Amino acid sequence: MIERADIVDESSVGWSEESFAPWREALEDGALALHMLREEQQRIGSAEAWRARWIVEFCRSRPASDDRPDTEIGAAAAATRAARPSVLATVSEWAVDEVATALSITSARALAWMVQSLQLVDLLPATLDALAVGELTWDHATAMCQVVAPLDDDLRADAEARLLARLGHKTPTQLRAAAHRLVQRLDGAAIKERVQAALRDRGVAVYPTGDGLGSLSVTNLPLPVLRAVEDALRQYADAAYTPDDPRTRQQRMVDCLIDLVLRPGAHGLAPVQAQLTIIATIQTLLGGDDPGVISGDVVPADTVRALARALGLLPADETTDATAGDVATLLGTRDLRDTALAHRPHIGLVDELTSQLLALTDATGLRAGHALGPPPATDAYTPTDPLTRFVQHRDRRCRFPGCRRTAQRCDTHHLTRWPDGDTSAENLCCLCRHHHRLVHQAPGWQLHALQHGALRFTTPTGQVLITRPARPGDDEPPPRTISPAPQTRPPDDDPPPF
Repeated sequence: MIERADIVDESSVGWSEESFAPWREALEDGALALHMLREEQQRIGSAEAWRARWIVEFCRSRPASDDRPDTEIGAAAAATRAARPSVLATVSEWAVDEVATALSITSARALAWMVQSLQLVDLLPATLDALAVGELTWDHATAMCQVVAPLDDDLRADAEARLLARLGHKTPTQLRAAAHRLVQRLDGAAIKERVQAALRDRGVAVYPTGDGLGSLSVTNLPLPVLRAVEDALRQYADAAYTPDDPRTRQQRMVDCLIDLVLRPGAHGLAPVQAQLTIIATIQTLLGGDDPGVISGDVVPADTVRALARALGLLPADETTDATAGDVATLLGTRDLRDTALAHRPHIGLVDELTSQLLALTDATGLRAGHALGPPPATDAYTPTDPLTRFVQHRDRRCRFPGCRRTAQRCDTHHLTRWPDGDTSAENLCCLCRHHHRLVHQAPGWQLHALQHGALRFTTPTGQVLITRPARPGDDEPPPRTISPAPQTRPPDDDPPPF
């Protein structure tokens, strides 16, 4: 039997006032900072709730009836319409571009905000109210939109009320898990619909991370498929291991993935030849520090030289610096065998002051005495291959403000409609299919050419933005807003607007 005397005196448990004193002031200051932080978070939630309401108000002013009917040439393709979130069915496809340019955000972010705002206002009003008073954050609201919003009307309100009643101090991740459990109990069919919608959005994306590096993402595939791919890569990596191999298993898995995709001939599959375009200065190839451009991405000088050696353009035993003789060999390449090239290396000539691309030629053209400058215009509507290549290398990306679609995946747009305007470098620019359709179809949008290759875009609300061709070795300059204030994932399969 335990005697009372065996129990430690409760009054002696914890910090004594004397030992706690040195920390009291700092802890009280921290408590005040956290109190102010919580109040600020409430104000942020209120502002985000108002942002959602104003986005919805804007969407109401841009009905889908403004878009080109499905029966007309140039309307969005069926696959494009099917890929749009159902909550945007009544909203014009061009609304996202106005939101993106008005807030200087990407189209993907604008689309996400539009979808979530419509879901909060129309489907989850209690969640919107909780956001407005600071009871939860935008990330909590995102979890509710993604998991609860797809429920049928007769179940959604009940699920929303239950989850908000049990919100407590749950993190967004905990709330999402609780929402998944509740939805599984209430309506398993909603999960099936959400999975089917996610599968329709599956894809592959490249995310540059800087310094010539990046990440490749495969999204929205069933977990068993992804686990199977991971297991297969692990087995390939283990089979490729040798005792003197310094690579980790993860590094070998990545290398095996590259081999399987780019060099599958040894596995009985038809080999795929990757098409890469390198733009670099002579100084870079000689060992200078100026960055280059590889297929539209800015990369360090060392990466340019390393790839040039890998393609057989520079000697395999090349060190950091290239010699003048090596460069002469590169520019004078006549035989493309054993170089992994589909054509001779191009030479880009740029303006010394503006760094804008003036000509794109090769050593053969120089020796033949061909005139420098952009390729000649053509009387036809479709530009010639040299003209297309020049415009793509000059623009590098879609010229619409903020769009990152590479020029090789864009249309060539006539700034002055053909045949009133000719098919020349001065009258052509690169626009992705979505923004190509926008300048032809979206009510209120205007596009005008300015001097030195600049383009002026005017939105239906009067916002004016100017974009310019990117300088070689730099990322494209951000669009410049002239009159910023209003006055009161584009797919490839859409048909062209002409």
